[in-house]
Amino acid sequence: MMRLGITTDSRVQNGYGRYGADTYKKLAEHGYFGTDFNLSNTETVPYTLSREDAEAFLLREREMARAAGVTIWQVHGPWRWAPRDFLPEDRAERMEKMKWALWACSVLECKNYVIHPLMPYGIEDIGSGNEESTWEINRTFMRELLAEAKRYGITICFENMPMRKFSIATPEAILRFVQEMDDENFRICLDTGHVAVFWDLDLAEETRRLGKYIRVMHVHDNRNGLDLHQLPYDGVIDWPSFAEALRDIDFDGVFSLECGAPAKLPDGLFEEAARLAANIAKQIAGDI
Repeated sequence: MMRLGITTDSRVQNGYGRYGADTYKKLAEHGYFGTDFNLSNTETVPYTLSREDAEAFLLREREMARAAGVTIWQVHGPWRWAPRDFLPEDRAERMEKMKWALWACSVLECKNYVIHPLMPYGIEDIGSGNEESTWEINRTFMRELLAEAKRYGITICFENMPMRKFSIATPEAILRFVQEMDDENFRICLDTGHVAVFWDLDLAEETRRLGKYIRVMHVHDNRNGLDLHQLPYDGVIDWPSFAEALRDIDFDGVFSLECGAPAKLPDGLFEEAARLAANIAKQIAGDI
């Protein structure tokens, strides 16, 4: 069966943070091989710590995961909502945080770094006349970031987005961008739920389109054209056909959930819901 993963942050999302120092042990108990360590919010720990304290924090996380037999398989780099990529100063600040997160990724001994495209004209640039400028700003930014990633031996994983009017959103656009970058350290994070936001796209077909360029995944379901991060089978995705597509492309990475049991559930119900989420992932991954 394919290895399983799930998203985390410094407190471990989806309610797992309630287990404190035993968080990673609980993840392992539920059958997770790896985590997607979330460093998207640059206004929280560890960004707010001194470099020395941040390193100590990251090393503790790394060792707790290692002791539980869990691998920090991927790190989610800085992302802010609403996007603030409009000015050169905004992009310079984001580059600083992106490079800091690459350093953090190296401390965690993680080799996969997930990021979103820059949105210098907002989330709806299609038809504005700014599409090529959007692409050129991203090319310039990502080349600089890639050089830093290569220093650490880290692969940047460019994620497809759920914005229907943004020019670097669909799997096809992401693939074109990655092929233009033409570097083995610049690959794709396939986000299943983001594909589902596009009514005219079929996830299995898009998976085959991306093929060997898929390095990591964000697995979740969506419905009504919204990015809801639902559990698989709670939306519109045909999961058996997706599993078949992953088999067809010989994907050998981690089936990593970007969803889970609601964090507000009381302990007993959370445990039941968390096990259900893991079992759903196991069922799909078992078909790959």
